[in-house]
Amino acid sequence: MRDPVFFDLTELRSFVHPHAMNQRALLTVAGRDRPGIVARTTQVLFETGCNIADSSMTQLGGAFTVMLVLHLPPALSCAALAARLQPLVDAMRLTVHVHPLEGDMAANSSANRAQKATLSLLGADQPGIVFRTTQLLAEMGCNITDLYTRVLGSAERPVYSMVIEVESSDSSELPPELHPRLAQLEKQLNVEINLRIADSSLM
Repeated sequence: MRDPVFFDLTELRSFVHPHAMNQRALLTVAGRDRPGIVARTTQVLFETGCNIADSSMTQLGGAFTVMLVLHLPPALSCAALAARLQPLVDAMRLTVHVHPLEGDMAANSSANRAQKATLSLLGADQPGIVFRTTQLLAEMGCNITDLYTRVLGSAERPVYSMVIEVESSDSSELPPELHPRLAQLEKQLNVEINLRIADSSLM
């Protein structure tokens, strides 16, 4: 068996779903965490001919949340998909929303050329960590593509952990002032901040 990570580009083209160039939609699903949410949701998507592109699923505070970017077949509207999901909504007491997405994957070509980095933060839990960090990134023109937080440690000594995936807002590099600005914030919050620039040769 070949290493599944590496493919010839001509082989990858043969994997493209026939619906890949049709309308796209963002599907969000949320509800009390329980077995079967993903399986029953994706069953409906399979039965209606939807193709899952990007996805994010996580458990937060006893709730389970799902976000999926879908390619819909030509005959299926967002309203029709929502109607097909309604029996699942009623059975599992979920909140579901289907929102159409404008444009296509080609619109993200500039984002693919943007310089990417991973910011990690660790320190004593305190109000304002997310706000002050993301405010700094916004001022630096950095786009957040993913953000993950967890409170670790004990109730007496909580430790806040945050990981943010960021990229430059266009095809340029991340601003050189970002590192010193993060160093200042590190001292102000009394936390540890690390920024690792992604290797563009691996993208």
